[in-house]
Order: sequence, then C-alpha cells, then structure tokens
Amino acid sequence: MGDRGRGIPSRCRCGEDVVLRTSKNVKNPGRLFYACRCGVENVRGHLFRWTDETMVEEMEDIFPKIEKLEGSSLTLQKGVQAVECEMETLAIETRTCESVVSGFEKELLRLENDLQGCKMELRGLKNILVCVLLMTLVYMFLL
Repeated sequence: MGDRGRGIPSRCRCGEDVVLRTSKNVKNPGRLFYACRCGVENVRGHLFRWTDETMVEEMEDIFPKIEKLEGSSLTLQKGVQAVECEMETLAIETRTCESVVSGFEKELLRLENDLQGCKMELRGLKNILVCVLLMTLVYMFLL
C-alpha cells in the first residue's frame, strides 16, 4: 500500500499482516475485503478495505508511472537510434581509414622496393668507382 494509504494493503496500522476475507453479510455477500488478522468485526482501529476499491486505487496510481515509463522508453529508443546511426557512420569511416591505410601500405612497399633498387644501383656505382680508382692507380704506377 502506498504512502497515502491507497492501493492494496499489506499491513495493518497495528503492524500485523493483512488477510483476504469474504463478506458474509446480507448487504455485501461474497464481496472480498482486506482485514487485519487481529481485527475483530465492527472494531475500529484495524484495517478494513474492500478489494475492488483497492484495485481501482492501485490502477489509478500505476497509470502515471506507466506513462512515465513509456516516455522514458521513447527517450531511450531515440538514444539507441542515435547510437546506431553513429555506429554506422563510424563503420563507414573505419572502412575509409582501412582503405587509406591499405593504400599507404602499398605505397610503402613500392618505396621499399625503390629503395632496394637504389641501394643496388649505389653498390654498382661504388664498385665502378673502386674499379676506376684502381685502374687510375695502376695506370699511374705503370707510367
């Protein structure tokens, strides 16, 4: 039962648990009610509430909570949609970056191959220079 004494009760004001009983009087035969297990018929101070009335109160109190939950749910759905859109954008950007990286890797491989070619050419030029120097030295000693 809520703070205002509305809805389905669980305890009496005296602290005892509430029980569900059936009316046996002529005015309300078979009507269900909540009562304190320690209460005595026609004694004020202990809980007595008709179940149909408590159910109506319970429903009246729960409708605003349901509306609030529905509003929160819509807000969350919009947030999820925004996150999903952002994820799609990031996936596209990731594919673009992967493509750029792949291009850089190919360019790097091509530059490494060019560098290897330049090193081989440089070794060849170095060998030619050494040969020219040796031939120049031999030529100078022979003259």
